[in-house]
Amino acid sequence: MPFTFQMSKVLATCVVLWFLAASAVPLLAAEKDMPTADIPRFRHVDAGLAAMTLKRFPRIRFLVASDFPPFVYRTGRGRLTGYAMGVANALCAEARVKCDFIEVPWDRLPGALRNGVGDAILAGPRLTAENAEAMDFTRPYLRALGAFAVRRKGLIREATGRAMAGRRIGVVKGTVHAAWLRRNFGQSRIHQYGDFRKAAEALRTGRVDALFGDWIQLGFWVQGSASKGCCHMLPGWFPARDFSWNDTVMAVKRGNRALRRVLDRYLDVLDSEGRLALMAMRFLPVGRKKEKGK
Repeated sequence: MPFTFQMSKVLATCVVLWFLAASAVPLLAAEKDMPTADIPRFRHVDAGLAAMTLKRFPRIRFLVASDFPPFVYRTGRGRLTGYAMGVANALCAEARVKCDFIEVPWDRLPGALRNGVGDAILAGPRLTAENAEAMDFTRPYLRALGAFAVRRKGLIREATGRAMAGRRIGVVKGTVHAAWLRRNFGQSRIHQYGDFRKAAEALRTGRVDALFGDWIQLGFWVQGSASKGCCHMLPGWFPARDFSWNDTVMAVKRGNRALRRVLDRYLDVLDSEGRLALMAMRFLPVGRKKEKGK
């Protein structure tokens, strides 16, 4: 049963190399030491949940697949790390609960949760009706957003319909991003490509003026070697119901509301204190390569 987004092998390799190079940066560095960036809010904080008396869990067993960058992967020394790992470790410290991380092959995560091997899947399950029959989900701790990348030497300065009118925008054919782009940027000339590699190369070589897609995938490409420094991300992200099935959530066995509430409460704490944003700046392609003086 497929239950997460599909990342090309080439892109996954680029992500791992990007993270290994960054692994020397302390996970919970002081805020003054972190680069500044415009980070989207990832959660709606539930004020009512903060007032509830919740069940105490002495231990939480998280199920993880270690080949899921940028969320869970291994460093060169074999240590589990990634955005989801950072969030989980911070959550466990805040809740004062012992957490274990149990590695399970990717396609066996749902079955492991169903059979009680662990208490929660840390990251990966899609928000689909099929999965909802077997799992309960936390609110997202990372949102699936759309974004634009453009050429550095181009004339596009903002992601608006007026700025994009008549411009050539690349997108991967048959994706939710292509459908959203057709509905919302109908005055642009939309060029569809068979896969991300072809679409990105069209932007790099100037055959299109902009490229629309998942903000994380685009960000890694822009900052990676494949782009050859051609391009940058336009400010702003586009949330949409079309993309929400791919939000990053934790999943528990259906009916385990007590654990879901605990996870949601402490995710709310991390978000309210800005620590989810710090994790994003540590592990995701935002804020890390901001040019001097900008």
